Amino acid sequence: MKLSRRQLLRGAGGILVGLPFLEALAPRVAHAQAMPQKRFIGIYHPNGVYTPQWFPTGSESNFTLGPIHQALAPYKSKLLFTSGVDMQVAVTGPGEQHQRGIGAFLTGAKLDTGTFVGNDGSRAGYALGPSIDQTLVGLIGQGTRLPSLQLGVHALLPNVAGVVSYKGANQPLLPQNDPRLTFRTLFMDSGAPPTEMEKLRVRRRSVLDAVQTQLAALKKSVSKSDQARLDQHLTLVRELETRLTTLPPGTCQQPTDPGMIDFQREAEIPTVARLQMDLLTLAIRCDLTRVATVMFSDAMNHVTMPHLNISQDIHNLTHYSDGDPERLKVATRDTWQAGVLATLMQELETMQESDGSNALDHTLIFWGSDVSRGNVHSHDDMPFMLAGGGAGFRMGRFVKWTNAYHNDLLVSIVNGFGGNLTTYGEGSFCRGPLSNLT
Repeated sequence: MKLSRRQLLRGAGGILVGLPFLEALAPRVAHAQAMPQKRFIGIYHPNGVYTPQWFPTGSESNFTLGPIHQALAPYKSKLLFTSGVDMQVAVTGPGEQHQRGIGAFLTGAKLDTGTFVGNDGSRAGYALGPSIDQTLVGLIGQGTRLPSLQLGVHALLPNVAGVVSYKGANQPLLPQNDPRLTFRTLFMDSGAPPTEMEKLRVRRRSVLDAVQTQLAALKKSVSKSDQARLDQHLTLVRELETRLTTLPPGTCQQPTDPGMIDFQREAEIPTVARLQMDLLTLAIRCDLTRVATVMFSDAMNHVTMPHLNISQDIHNLTHYSDGDPERLKVATRDTWQAGVLATLMQELETMQESDGSNALDHTLIFWGSDVSRGNVHSHDDMPFMLAGGGAGFRMGRFVKWTNAYHNDLLVSIVNGFGGNLTTYGEGSFCRGPLSNLT
């Protein structure tokens, strides 16, 4: 029987099972599907860090965490701290240092001219390029109901200072700050039922059943060597089926509606942070999205944090010298932020994958800011930290470069998820992927 590629496409419900495809592509593609999904989470907090307590001490592989990161100690082997990575693209151009830094954080791009007023009165527009989270949607986000999720915790400014995610040049994706609207986005507005994962599993199983039936019929009309290839393909399809049914029924349940919350009140910051992170982890558990960004305040950051007994404007606190006791409150803010991240990592580690690993092993978290030190508005030696195994980097290290470009770190992250880039954002600040990551 002579079977055309087009006939097989129709017979398999759109899944390629023709012989040329089997010979050249099927084992590799099916195996890729059967592997645990990769995920990316970008986390932003404003105005730099309290530098004396941020960076670890010691060598690359034998380092000691500073006071800020003690909550992350159980996950030390899954952390990668950077030193010597400079965000040079944010040094010049339209806007002031905070605007340029937040705009470049995930885009590596300069800002457009515009009318958004910065802290010093200068003006700027949005970033002139896409952010890596949106680039990663094309690599790991396909097939989910939400290609990406943008969340905020008191990141309220509807301008360049209040956005890190960009679909493209001048195409900001503003964060959702209201947990109730996040809940609706995930579980209600799109018509998603409480049993979303169950329906997803049934839908995928029906496709797999069709493929198995098609392959069984095809075996009767091909040579022994092609039968062997079909058997191999069918084995991989069954592995995919196993992965899709690993999650026990009921694991992905619709959460309770958070109810009304005054998410714009500074006193509600810890409550909003907990709800947003809980919803994010549930969205990952249910495979509703694999790409997300979370902003903790905006680049202007003229807020207080009553839950930390910080009653002063935090942006102003970041301007104090490192020797001023008041600046220690920035370290208090940073320590709380590390604790939020530790809880997220703990939740990801409890999500078991079909191969015996966990979701943290296949997720990359990229934590950073718009400047390194708020008191000098520097973009040198940016306080970046990466966590998890999603990009294939060698973790459990404190890696030191000399005047490396932040844009090349973005290149490395995208390539870690299967990209093949040499530049990202402003090409003049790219030399290629960073060394000593994989």
